Amino acid sequence: MGERSRRMAKLQSVAKNAFADLLDQKSPFGKLALLHMVMIAGDTLVTISLAGSLFFSISMNAARGHVILYLLLTMAPFAVVAPFLGPILDRGRHMRRTMVISSGIARVVICFFMAGDIKSLFLFPEAFGLLVASKVYVVTRGALVPDMVPADTDLASANARLAFLASIAGMTASIPGALILELIGAGWVLRLDIFVFAAAAILGVRLKRLKKSRADIAFGPSPDDEDIWNPGEKGATGGIWSSPQAFLALSAMSVLRGEVGFMTFLIAFALKDAKAATYWYGAVLATSAIGGLLGTVIVPYVRRRIKEEQILLYAMIVITLSAAVAAFVGGLGMESFLTFSVGLNVSLARPSLDSLVQNHVPVEAQGRAFARVETQLQLVWVLGSLLAVVVAMPITAGEALIAAVASVGAASYLTGRRAIFHQQRNRE
Repeated sequence: MGERSRRMAKLQSVAKNAFADLLDQKSPFGKLALLHMVMIAGDTLVTISLAGSLFFSISMNAARGHVILYLLLTMAPFAVVAPFLGPILDRGRHMRRTMVISSGIARVVICFFMAGDIKSLFLFPEAFGLLVASKVYVVTRGALVPDMVPADTDLASANARLAFLASIAGMTASIPGALILELIGAGWVLRLDIFVFAAAAILGVRLKRLKKSRADIAFGPSPDDEDIWNPGEKGATGGIWSSPQAFLALSAMSVLRGEVGFMTFLIAFALKDAKAATYWYGAVLATSAIGGLLGTVIVPYVRRRIKEEQILLYAMIVITLSAAVAAFVGGLGMESFLTFSVGLNVSLARPSLDSLVQNHVPVEAQGRAFARVETQLQLVWVLGSLLAVVVAMPITAGEALIAAVASVGAASYLTGRRAIFHQQRNRE
């Protein structure tokens, strides 16, 4: 019981530290934590408003068509964001704060127009613009973290605390969002979002990077702090390609992200096809959220025992076993088990990927690196989702496919890690 009590105390300390960060609004990381929560709350309200008009209120065939169109729209913003945003972020660290503020303001304006076009075809181009603005923030946030934390901070733990607070924000925002959707419609959810994103833009003004931050200690002061139009030779040639460890981690996370997209729509359409009661949707969403929240809480605990690379590998192995069990046992009840397992392991893996990129990619190139990360992860999520939407298959076959892909991904990642290890040893 003593050991069990100590473990519970450690897990509780993670949540305590996350809330301590949130309450410490004098620290740069505390300001980023509050901003991140507000941004995620706004994204959650957008998701709720679009779900009400694109999926639940229409027939199965119409839902598939609308979902396909929406998935294609979610992929397109990265074609706009990736080529331009990365180089802009790498021109000067202060540009990252500018992008955060711009993202919040843009979403205020777009939500205002979307609220009146919820049943119009204008909804889709407006949703596209909203997604572009959202991805601007997502990419920028990844590059901001090393500038906001002290030199002795474990980046995986810092990313996990942000993810934990994001989960809390998403669950909290979903309550008024769902009530407003049910009582007065999706348009009013977006009207509430106007105030949320306005608050986010104001919070973005408060961001200020920490002196002697983790980025400064790891890579030295950034030359582009003095000349924003000269990112430097290292920044010009860096990026995710400059680090085999970061590139391999991105490949592993891409497998997991693609499986999340596939599983989400596989289960959603299976429940819709089975005319399952509403509480089944709630059960699946709840177990996924609980798994994700638990994963973010235990990241620091796990990180003290194994490296980020091992976390990524074990996440794929556990998902392989979970999906195989779900396929073998069958039944709607196993979908909650699978979504819990996937939510848990993906939330363990994502902070590990961010940490590897932040540790191994030069700070002058991290804008481009995270633009590449988010582009690739969104692309594989869309491809996995499209497969589940376009190809109707029994849910057990889909779960078997999840297990097979995760097992291949784990084997490939292990092989890649060994190759990197041998290359480094030969150089020595």
